[in-house]
Amino acid sequence: MSEINVTPLLDMCFCLLIIFMISTPVLEQTTVVNLPVASESIGKAIETSPKIEPVIVSLNAEGRYFIGSKEVLPEALLEEFSRIASMPEDKQPVVRVRADGSLLVQQLISLFDMAKEQGISKVSFDTELK
Repeated sequence: MSEINVTPLLDMCFCLLIIFMISTPVLEQTTVVNLPVASESIGKAIETSPKIEPVIVSLNAEGRYFIGSKEVLPEALLEEFSRIASMPEDKQPVVRVRADGSLLVQQLISLFDMAKEQGISKVSFDTELK
């Protein structure tokens, strides 16, 4: 009696699983921004629980706000910041700011002010390394 050898099939399934595990985090960052460049010695990342997913706030070259890949108005962004600030400190996600490098500094400062006014304490700024 001849049997089907499933070893190659399992190998292919595991390879596909690994590919999807690696590519999924890249798909989160769908808003196109040209991040500013910084050296590695600028600062250290905020330590947070690996179970808590960060909230990614993007500011594109035209000055429009995005939460994840969804465009939002400043009022909706304030509501999201308020919701995050109302969480217990140990459950709050890190707000990762991804701003286009061509933006005026004032636009970025306004975004940080919105977060500060709502009581957000865990904010990081994404950059590209040199």
